[in-house]
Amino acid sequence: MGYRGPIPKPSAIARAEGNPGHRRLNDSEPQPRATTPRCPNHLDALAKKEWKRLVPVLRRMKVLTEADCMTLANLCQTWSTMVQAQKKLTEMGILYKSPSGYIQQSPLFSMVNQCIDTVTKLSREFGLTPAARSRMVKQTETEPEDDLWAILNSPRDPREPSMPERKPQ
Repeated sequence: MGYRGPIPKPSAIARAEGNPGHRRLNDSEPQPRATTPRCPNHLDALAKKEWKRLVPVLRRMKVLTEADCMTLANLCQTWSTMVQAQKKLTEMGILYKSPSGYIQQSPLFSMVNQCIDTVTKLSREFGLTPAARSRMVKQTETEPEDDLWAILNSPRDPREPSMPERKPQ
């Protein structure tokens, strides 16, 4: 049995939208690093071209993390499939005559429509549609660093002892 109800909105997106429901945000939600994932080798040429086009856009929007490789790859490959199917559909036409003589809608028509739906859904995940962007608010203040990273990245004062002095017992 699957989960019930709508999919929870990630805290980062809820914050970007200004937390309109004023619900408590999940502070212990995993936070992947904001790095650019590598383009997978299995993508076809058109999908790789789309990957190269989208990565700079997503980086400027500050929504791309190390965890987004699979979703971005799916978006790019579905885009490629949609473009190829649309070219073939334009070439062959929307209707065709079946072997039994009936006029039918081309199967490519439904394939293009499914790809459009998938591309739209995945685009929303990254804030790439006008409606998705209109719900987001630009972050003005920087996120507080994780305490451990702040400690590890802070410069060490050479005058401070590295270990506290132990008193003899």
